[in-house]
Amino acid sequence: MNGAVGQAPLPFARWLMPMLFFQGYLALTVWMFFYGPWPWSVDHPVQLAIFLGLAQLAMAVGYLFARRRVCEHPLDTLHREKQIGAGIRLLKAAVLVSAVMALPSSLSRTGSALPQVLEGVRNTGIAYNENFERLDSGNAYVVVEYGRMLLSPWLTAVFPLLVLYWTRLRWSWRLAALGVVTFNLSMYLATGTNKGIADMVITLPWLVLLAVFSGLLRIRRAGLKAGLTGLAMLLLFLLFFGAGQLQREGSGGEYGTFFTGETVLQADSDHFISRLLPTEYRVIFEALSRYVVHGYYALSLALGADSPSTLGFGHSMFLARNADALFGTGQFVRDSLPGVLERDYGWGTFLLWHSIYPWLASDVGFAGTFLVIGALSYLLGLAWGRAIVSCSAPWTVMLYLMLVLFYYVPANNQIFQSGETFFAFFLLLWMIARQRGPRRGRSDRRPDSSPALIRP
Repeated sequence: MNGAVGQAPLPFARWLMPMLFFQGYLALTVWMFFYGPWPWSVDHPVQLAIFLGLAQLAMAVGYLFARRRVCEHPLDTLHREKQIGAGIRLLKAAVLVSAVMALPSSLSRTGSALPQVLEGVRNTGIAYNENFERLDSGNAYVVVEYGRMLLSPWLTAVFPLLVLYWTRLRWSWRLAALGVVTFNLSMYLATGTNKGIADMVITLPWLVLLAVFSGLLRIRRAGLKAGLTGLAMLLLFLLFFGAGQLQREGSGGEYGTFFTGETVLQADSDHFISRLLPTEYRVIFEALSRYVVHGYYALSLALGADSPSTLGFGHSMFLARNADALFGTGQFVRDSLPGVLERDYGWGTFLLWHSIYPWLASDVGFAGTFLVIGALSYLLGLAWGRAIVSCSAPWTVMLYLMLVLFYYVPANNQIFQSGETFFAFFLLLWMIARQRGPRRGRSDRRPDSSPALIRP
């Protein structure tokens, strides 16, 4: 095979798929907020709808701006193979790091060296409440979490890179990586927590498509099969989610109630979708429709709130809390828009969703939020395109983080809320900045050295 052969241009329709999906997904959540089973009382619904529409427009514009950068530097085959080789070395290092951190992580996150999965599955809500109380009273193993922050790119990388490089791995490394992923999921199951399982369910179809589009995986009718697999996993997740919501203390899932901080809302059991469902599935539908979209109610309150800028710290729970601890003040949590909503409306800063927008607006205002969300969308488009074209490990892991971020737009500023994914994001940007690509018009020459990734 001639190393000078360039890759075929990335088809525009394939590159556009994530943005088309997220436009539809977010439009559905907005529709569910206004026309779902929960009677959200919004003072200025037109203002809220216009803001959400402009936010989605900013996403589309930012994403489209990334197209030229994706096509700017076509890769030759030799350079692409170097990227794959470097990525596999990074994956192997990530598996080893994750294996070393497995038992300490379980101690920190579940209170036990081995996750009690069966108990978490049998009593999902009880396991969640007990672990929440344990962490709230002080985590004796919190030092492990700081270690995970420093190792975050490797801990985050195992799942997305396993899917991308599956066909290039020996079975021993496949099984080792699967063991790491399974252990990680077991910690979430043991504590009755939705997040880890949800992240895998929502990103796996995209990662499979990435492997197919990049030519590393061959599946007939890949889009259909990825969609069906994602749907099956989603249904299983909804059953787990529903069980947890019914058993969690104060969730109100069984009775279709929700306390906003000022009043108690009652779900409309006569909603046209609710009427079609058996009781147990109606409860899941009502719980899910509240869980996903109640952040838009907080946004409606925040649009009329007044708060000072939190100077770059308020967009993140992790940053705000640590800035307050460092400077000996409660200012950054208190003056963030979520903090203002808790003070003025009883809407819990850390217990309820606000959507991504008030978190961003705490630092840059609501006008600046459009610029930030457009920039994040630009990064999504760049990561999706570069990951397909180059099979680069840092771009693939960045894509994974961006997918998670956009799925959680109705909920919060997801990847910046925990120290682990916060550090992963910026360390990945550093890795990406250190990568060297082939120079334009010089594809007949041997590419520059492989990406500067830490190898085992």
